Amino acid sequence: MMTMKQKTDIPRRASLRQQVLLAALDCSGGDPEKTFTLEDLIVAAWKRDRFAWGLRGYEQEHPDGDRLRKEIDSRGAREGTPSTGLVASGLLSRVRERLYRLTPAGLAEAAEVVGAEPDARGKAERVLANSVGAILSHSVFLMWLKDPNSPKHFRDAGHFWGVAPGTPARVIHARILDIDRTLEKAMNLLDAGGVDEVAARYGRALFDRSDIERAMNFHAMLKERFAKDLAILQVKLS
Repeated sequence: MMTMKQKTDIPRRASLRQQVLLAALDCSGGDPEKTFTLEDLIVAAWKRDRFAWGLRGYEQEHPDGDRLRKEIDSRGAREGTPSTGLVASGLLSRVRERLYRLTPAGLAEAAEVVGAEPDARGKAERVLANSVGAILSHSVFLMWLKDPNSPKHFRDAGHFWGVAPGTPARVIHARILDIDRTLEKAMNLLDAGGVDEVAARYGRALFDRSDIERAMNFHAMLKERFAKDLAILQVKLS
């Protein structure tokens, strides 16, 4: 278990958006590698709150999948305005059509919601720490720490993002967003606890504030340096 101060001022009632995150937490069991279907998510949300997610007039008998899909994909979207749905926000990742997984950032946010299982926060912190550790130990990041002029080639940025030639634009976008949200959540975790580092059970520091700040600076540089390459691939980051 990680050692840091817990935040206690969580809201009393979960919003619809938070309820979907809790449903995703139910479906995944807190494992960000486990996938679940749209149908799994619809039923899990409906079981949590049949009035909120039930088909109008038949709330106790049938869920309303359209309402949940809006929270996932089109929430806040207007013509010419980006969506603020769970996928666009980097909290859910679409593996393929109608198949999703909870991202580390999504898991961390779900664990903060009232109604989450008591051990969800500890699990979320461990997953988040593992994701941050993968960023901090990546060869491309370590290369940049030694030489700020690197990387010079897009293939190295692609290696860091986990993409290759032929990767769809939406997948590239999602993986870049995953990193942004993971680092943001890690910083939020430090701020919420009023600490400068997250440590494992026996006191070994897993990451500290300066680690996250360096990783954020690196990622901002990477996106700016290879903005033209991303534009050619039709990846829109803003």
